Amino acid sequence: MLVDIAVWAWIGALAMGAGTIPPLWAWFSRSSSAEQSHAVYYATLAGVTGIAAVAYLLMALGYGTVSTGGAELDIVRYVDWLLTTPLLILYLGLLVRPPRRVLAGLIGIDVVIIAGGIVAAATTGTVSWVAFGVAGAAFLALVYGLLVSLPRSASAESDRVRAVFGTLRNITVVLWTLYPVVWLLGTTGFGLVTPSTEMLVFVYLDIVSKVGFVVVAVAGADALEYLGAGREAFAVDAADADAGEHTTVLGDD
Repeated sequence: MLVDIAVWAWIGALAMGAGTIPPLWAWFSRSSSAEQSHAVYYATLAGVTGIAAVAYLLMALGYGTVSTGGAELDIVRYVDWLLTTPLLILYLGLLVRPPRRVLAGLIGIDVVIIAGGIVAAATTGTVSWVAFGVAGAAFLALVYGLLVSLPRSASAESDRVRAVFGTLRNITVVLWTLYPVVWLLGTTGFGLVTPSTEMLVFVYLDIVSKVGFVVVAVAGADALEYLGAGREAFAVDAADADAGEHTTVLGDD
C-alpha cells in the first residue's frame, strides 16, 4: 500500500513538473514589451504547478506526514493547497480585475477552507466534524463568490477575457466541489476508501484542476492582450484617487 501511495505521488510530481513548462515557456519566449508586462500572469500559473510539484516530490520521498492523535496528517498536501489555491483565485482576479477587497475576501475565505480542513484532519470526534462544517460553509461562500460576486464586480469588459475567465472559473468550481467528497470517503472521514485509492483520486483531481487550469490559461493567453499592456492589474483611477475612492481600470478592448 505504501508503495502504491509513493507511485501516485511520483506521478503527481512528474505531472506538476510538466505542467510548469507551458507558462515558463510562454513567459521567457516572449520578447515584446507588451508580452513582458504579462509576466505576473505566467509567474502565477507557474507558481501553481511548481509548488505542487515540490509538494508531491516530498510526499514521494516519504516526507510531510505527521501523526496527530492516532491519525496520519499529510501536512505537505495541505500546505500545497494553502499556497496554490489562492494563486488560482488570484489568476482569476487578474483576468477580470475586481476591486481589491473582493479578491482579498475570496482568498481569505479560501484560507479558512484549507485551515478548517487541516483542523478537521488533525482532530477527531466533534471537533473534527465542526471544523469540517466550518470549512464546508466557507466553501459554499467561495462558490457564490466565484459564480456571482467576482463576475459582477469585474471591470474587464472584453468578451474574450470573460470567455477565458468563465472556462477557468467553471473548471475550478466543478473540480473543487469533489475534494470534500473525497475527504469524507477517505481516511479522514468515513474510511470507505483505502489510503492508496484516496491518494490516487487526489492526484487525479490535482492534475486536472491545476495542470488543466494552467494549460487552458496558457492556451487562452491571447486574452491578456485585451487587458492593456503596461498597466497594473489593479491600478487606481486618477480621478477617483483625487476623490479618495479606489476603482479598477477597465481593460482595453
